[in-house]
Parts: sequence; structure tokens; C-alpha cells
Amino acid sequence: MITGALGTTVGLFEVAIDVMTAWRDAQGRAVRPLLVASTATARNAADQVRALYGRDVTIFPPQVLDAGKTFFSKEEPVSEAFPGRRYVGVSTTGVRLTTAEIRAAEVLMAGAQLLLDRSGTAADPYMTLVGYFSATRELAGMARYMGDDIQTALAKRRPWSKLPRRTGTEYGALNTAELTSRVASADITTTLDQMAVPFDPAFDSASGKRERHALREAGKRTPTREVNPYDVILATSMLQVGVDVTRLGLMLVVGQPKNTAEYIQASSRVGRVADKPGLVVTLGNWARPRDLAHFEQFRHYHETFYARVEALSITPFSVTSLERGLDGVLASAARVLDAVRPDGLSPEKGAGRIAAERDFAEALIDKLVARVQRASDEDAADRARQRLRNRLDQWEKRRTYLAGLHKSLVYERMLDEAHFGPLMISAENARSVADSKDAPPFVVANSMREVQPEINLLVSPIKENLIFIEPPGAPAWDFTPPKEDA
Repeated sequence: MITGALGTTVGLFEVAIDVMTAWRDAQGRAVRPLLVASTATARNAADQVRALYGRDVTIFPPQVLDAGKTFFSKEEPVSEAFPGRRYVGVSTTGVRLTTAEIRAAEVLMAGAQLLLDRSGTAADPYMTLVGYFSATRELAGMARYMGDDIQTALAKRRPWSKLPRRTGTEYGALNTAELTSRVASADITTTLDQMAVPFDPAFDSASGKRERHALREAGKRTPTREVNPYDVILATSMLQVGVDVTRLGLMLVVGQPKNTAEYIQASSRVGRVADKPGLVVTLGNWARPRDLAHFEQFRHYHETFYARVEALSITPFSVTSLERGLDGVLASAARVLDAVRPDGLSPEKGAGRIAAERDFAEALIDKLVARVQRASDEDAADRARQRLRNRLDQWEKRRTYLAGLHKSLVYERMLDEAHFGPLMISAENARSVADSKDAPPFVVANSMREVQPEINLLVSPIKENLIFIEPPGAPAWDFTPPKEDA
């Protein structure tokens, strides 16, 4: 599902992809490749396709007599062979949401341990709890509870509970990971790989833990494993796309997601194969009218939620989007389209040839602007044209500046800082050189998901440790305590 910031960024980079993949046939006519895509938001598909790809759309297959059978799929009744996915709604009226989160997570994780003790490997899909949150702030709170309240309650077991104790796979502590923008992109890949590691009853069941404890007490060698499986995965909207770990079967959705498409995409990450049916527990916040309304119509909503998918908008050519992504569009399109010439703009050191290739770059800008206009309007095309010409001027200005320092311009990879200077810099590193005259003019994001700037706050009573320095003549802050009531 391409929505929100991800859809906006994809729509902008589709401009470069469309220009790079177009060609002319033997008669000189412009030809563009055929695109085949799928969508859950068919209600507004024409507008979405135009914003993303600058094209008209033909829906295939056409409407059929039986909605349960299409060219691509058919509906199967729920059975042992096709168990599907079960949704359970929970609303704890009068109880704080954080208290309900802790208790729900504790019960689900302890229940999974009971299944593992009784059924062995069949319980593996439910040993990793996937927590889904609409806001990073709520996720951060749950991460703290996992390391404190939930972990303690699972290890000690409540005296009146019939559920077993559970200790985490990280040397007794819960092995927790995040799929959020707070985690570096390189670490996300490692997390996705480790999510596929299954639980082993020989290590993780109560009997297996007792046997290993007895071996340690006897001074004998105990078996080990290279990678420990995750007890908990906490995620935000990043979970919706690109997560295809088939062993996952248990999810706790905290708060009703903002739209139905997000809810469907996120919850479908569990129970993806027939022999590992999914269980999705939706914990609504009774203090939010929207959550309460969904809970009151829970069964009807879930029986019809494919018909409730909202038509979502995509704005790839907004002012902010152009500022964030157009640098990468220009550089990537120039390098790919000029790759046939070894002495063109494509090589790493070819960035310094921009003055000699000015005509090629301006012709490329015209193609990019024409593609933007097909997907939007004249105003957006004018904004893109002005921004692209500005970036081209900055490109040449950077080359001239480095030439005065007896340096050559490269795109990004500098083997020798004394002889080369970069044209581009990652968005993560741009802040450190923002005020420097030597700062590269092209700021390019490393990930399509990391499009929002981060704000770091440093709170300290020592003024020397604070990043912000008051300007001269600024009024002094004075805290006046509230007056006593008469």
C-alpha cells in the first residue's frame, strides 16, 4: 500500500523512472512501458494512478457476476484447510489504556508459552507478539513496559493465574525489537531476518529450560544456538509494506488505526499461510469515540471492512515533496540516461562535467517537467521547473567553487578529500554541515520512509551543555509561581 509520506516519495521518483524507461519506436513515436499494479483502493484508483504514474487506468478484470470469483482469486469458506484470520476486540471501559496494554500483552505471551509447553512447534507462530501502534509515542511507552512491568509479571507469574511463567530468550529478558523510523535502515534488514528465527521447544519450553538448568547445575555442557528468536516486535506503519515473515501469527493492535486500509495491511502481516492461522487482538481506547464506535460494531465492521477502504490522496508534487526529493530525481535520471557514454555524467567523477553537458541536463529537465505536468497541473510543473533549474545552477556553482580549491567534483564517494568534493550528502548528515560554505548542495534521503526531519531535545541545567545559545539582547525567562487562591 503506497500511502502517506511513502506514497508521496514514490510518486516523485516515478517521474525519474518514467523518463528513464521511455523510448522511441521505429516511427519516432514515444513509447512507455506497460505498468501492471494492484490496489485495495479501487474507489479512487484513477486519481491515484494519475498522481503516481501520470497515466490513465484500466481496471482488470472487469466486474463479474460472482464477487467471490475473479480472474486472480476466489473466495474460500473458512475451514481447517483455510482457517483464515480471527479478529478479537477488547475494550476495557474505566481502565487506563496503558494498564490494559500491559495485561493484554502479558496474557497473550503467557498463553503462547502454555501452547508451546503442550503442543511443541505448532505454537511457534504465537510465541512472537507483534504490537502495532499508530504513533511512535505510544510504541515507546510499550517498549518501556515490556522491559519492566510485563517482563516482571511473566517471570514471576501471578499467584492466582493458571498460565505458566515465561522468561525471555535474551538470557531471561524479553528479546524485543522495533520496526520504526527510530531504527537505522541497516538494522531494519537485520531485524527482518531475525524475525524468521523460530522458537525451539528444546530451548524455550518449560521442560527444555528445566533440562538445561539441570545440565548447568551438574557442570555439564549445555546446548546453545547462534540467534535467539524475538519475543516481541513493536511496529508502526512501517509494518504495512515489505514484511513477509510467514511464521508470525499473533498481533496486538493498540488503538484503532486511522484508516481501514492501514488496518487491513498491518493485520495481514500475521496468519499469512494456512498452517499458521492468525490471531489479531484489537485493543481499543474507550476514551476515544472512534475506537469505541468500531468496538460497538466490531463484527459487522470486520465482515465488511474491504468495502470500507477509504480513497486516499497522494501529493508527490507539493512544495515540501519537491524540496525533499527533487535533488535525487535529477541526479539519478542524469546518471542513468547518460550511462551509454563513458565520458558523460554517469561515472562517479562525471559530476564535474556538468558545464560541458549543460544542454543535455536542460533537455532532461524539460522531459521531467513534462512528466510532472501529465500527473498534476501547470502550477506544479512550474514549481518543478524552477526547482530543477535552481538545482542545475547549484550543481555548476559547486563545480566552480571546488575548481577554485583545485578539487574535482564527484557525486558522493570521496577517495581523497584533499582532491575531491561531493555533490550530494545524505539527509542524516546534512544538519552537521548546514552552515558550512563547503556543504554539498544536493541533499538526498537514504530511505523513502525517512522523509520527516528529526528533532533532538537536550535538557540540562548546565547552560554550556545546551545546543541553543540565546542571542544578544534576548529577554530573560522568568518563572512566576501561580498565586494562591483566595
